[in-house]
Amino acid sequence: MKIQNIISVAFGYVLACSTAAAVELYAGGKTEAEIRTEIVIRCQSQMGEWGVDAIDICVKAEHQARAELEAYPDEFFDIVRRCNRVKYNAGWSWIKLCADNDIAARDALSAYPQDHDEVINACNEEKGRYGYSEVKQCVDERIALPNDAK
Repeated sequence: MKIQNIISVAFGYVLACSTAAAVELYAGGKTEAEIRTEIVIRCQSQMGEWGVDAIDICVKAEHQARAELEAYPDEFFDIVRRCNRVKYNAGWSWIKLCADNDIAARDALSAYPQDHDEVINACNEEKGRYGYSEVKQCVDERIALPNDAK
């Protein structure tokens, strides 16, 4: 998945447009320099009390997470986009963790027996906007309930 800026401005509003081949992973069409600066500032804020080495480790981890997200296949487009939207302020490592968890949950749900389809569909209706991890948690909780408690 290639990270690209695809931005159009209409009436003072920034509209992010995306295709399956390109994901707009950062808000407002920030430049590479702005993203790098944002990473350093975030790491200084989060890790500053532990010293320069901790900040350096954080910065490297953020760049690594961002680079790994760039390499995700297009099939994960919607997952990465949702995680980016809800985790952007926490950083690239959190976006990646969110995406990885949702990808694993999606794959796990697809392996469930067909007799759980009704529960999966119900949980997807209720929790789908929060990602596959939430859907899977809902399904697992309902499957674990005794039949008379469902």
